Amino acid sequence: MSLFALLSLVLLCPVACASNSPPQAFASTRDALAELDEFGALLMRAGLPPELLPSGRELSSEQAKQLRLQFHLYPLYPPKPVEYAPWLVADVLLLDIALKSTAVSRAELGRRIQEFKPLLVLRPDGYLAEALTGRAERCVGPVEVKDNTYRAGVYELGAFYKPDENNEPQPVSVGGQPAASH
Repeated sequence: MSLFALLSLVLLCPVACASNSPPQAFASTRDALAELDEFGALLMRAGLPPELLPSGRELSSEQAKQLRLQFHLYPLYPPKPVEYAPWLVADVLLLDIALKSTAVSRAELGRRIQEFKPLLVLRPDGYLAEALTGRAERCVGPVEVKDNTYRAGVYELGAFYKPDENNEPQPVSVGGQPAASH
């Protein structure tokens, strides 16, 4: 084959095939994760898909209301046991923002999230779990309705607990919520 014929063949063939690569399947997820901060990580641990993560340097009251609506599709899509504790933390934070008319910076949200680090939550499966990760610490028994509240022993579903000096979880007040009674 002559050099002229080879050049003609190359020039006639679509060279742009390499530059016309198909869109990447996970581009939006990858972009969302590239900008992930503490608040975004909490929302993802709580079960929010990456494509629904809010963007921007602050979270408005309206955004908080929309995120709560997403999370309160709970009867349709209940959180998995490991998602329950982060879901509860996210709900407390979002409710606080939704009730106020001012936006909260993402840096401030990150600071507020750190306050939940030592706390535990009773999961619906009867385990006390770390509030931010949902990781089970110990089983405290089956959750049952007692005194018009879901409980496992002395622990109440939806309440926050902090281990005392003897490592016994004690109820604490969080985000305007009263502490659970023991």
